[in-house]
Amino acid sequence: MKKLICVLLCVTIIAGLTAAFAGCKVTPRDEILKIYVPGEYIDESIFEEFSKWYNEQTGNNVIVQIDTFDDVERVQLAVEAAKDDYDLLCPSDYMIEYLIKKDLLKKIDKSVIDINEEGLFKSEYVETSREFDPTLEYSIPYMYGTLGIVYDRSKTGKAITSWEALFGNEYKGKRSIKDSIRDSYAAACIYNARNELKAGTKTIQQVFEDTTPATVSAAEATLKSVIEGGAKWDVDNIKFEMAANTSNVQVAMMWSCDAGYVMNNYEDDDGNECEGNRNLWYVVPDEGGNVYIDAFVISKYAKNVTAANYFLKFLSTKEIAIQNSEFAGCISPVKAAYDELKESYENDDEMFEGTDDGWKEMFIEMMFPSQNTLARCGRMKDFGEGKSGVDEMWSNLQ
Repeated sequence: MKKLICVLLCVTIIAGLTAAFAGCKVTPRDEILKIYVPGEYIDESIFEEFSKWYNEQTGNNVIVQIDTFDDVERVQLAVEAAKDDYDLLCPSDYMIEYLIKKDLLKKIDKSVIDINEEGLFKSEYVETSREFDPTLEYSIPYMYGTLGIVYDRSKTGKAITSWEALFGNEYKGKRSIKDSIRDSYAAACIYNARNELKAGTKTIQQVFEDTTPATVSAAEATLKSVIEGGAKWDVDNIKFEMAANTSNVQVAMMWSCDAGYVMNNYEDDDGNECEGNRNLWYVVPDEGGNVYIDAFVISKYAKNVTAANYFLKFLSTKEIAIQNSEFAGCISPVKAAYDELKESYENDDEMFEGTDDGWKEMFIEMMFPSQNTLARCGRMKDFGEGKSGVDEMWSNLQ
């Protein structure tokens, strides 16, 4: 009897599991679009809309799956080392240059989306894209921005205009440096070359491409002095801390997109709605900074290339580009979105009500950098043979 009961029980359990799994449909891989993007960089509410739009365009079904990263170098690991089957990646310019050199990307289907389509993207950012994608066959621009300094003017009591604020002595124990090899190295090199840049004997782009042993050694010494001076070493948290006024940091190295994200009302890592901090100001220092383009590319190991190309087209429509720009705190180079957002900021006095004199002009300049600002910004490049020396320097600092 005990054996009979045991057998019946097993049969019942197996039948129940079979029925349960029969009701679960596993989504085929060709109906999934897998994307790998920086955190807090895309409005996930657009995914459902894309699924409907994609079905209307092609008659096919798709759902979007997203993974996020906080360090662009992880894209290299995901593609080159792990060979992950992400369909779309969203790295920065220099990483795209590297991935193209290593034959790790697929070409964009220009019958679906073409970066050269007249009036689709701002021409200056198309030309910047040529720096890392010379034939404009592998990338579609997503967002652009600059690297500079955010400071809390209610605490500094004055405007910040130089990298001296981060690398000098005035703000010891009250500053934050990015725990990011590229950004920190670039900023230290700009600071060290400040006299040459001022004299015009060296260009900002030459600074970005200099990986000679002497330059790397000097950058290491500069960054080491900042570490020993008690700087906060951070990538992402400092923007929330400065916005919430929970840190003693008064000046911080920051991307313009992060600055823009927390100057206005924003959502923190826990999904809480927070009030923006209008005491924060942003500047590309007088010595120079970095202008970057983050772009979407299709991985060599993509499994849903068709949906990937259509997603790029979807992202490049005016309404979606505006939605993602407002979510991420930065601006899309899609021309129609760029023009509409710039006009809305310039004419929206209510948005800037109660801010200090000059804050509105600062904010607009941060979001839509002028030619004067762009002229003193360099572009990060693949280090090539110089990478090992910079990596060793970074390892020493760590």
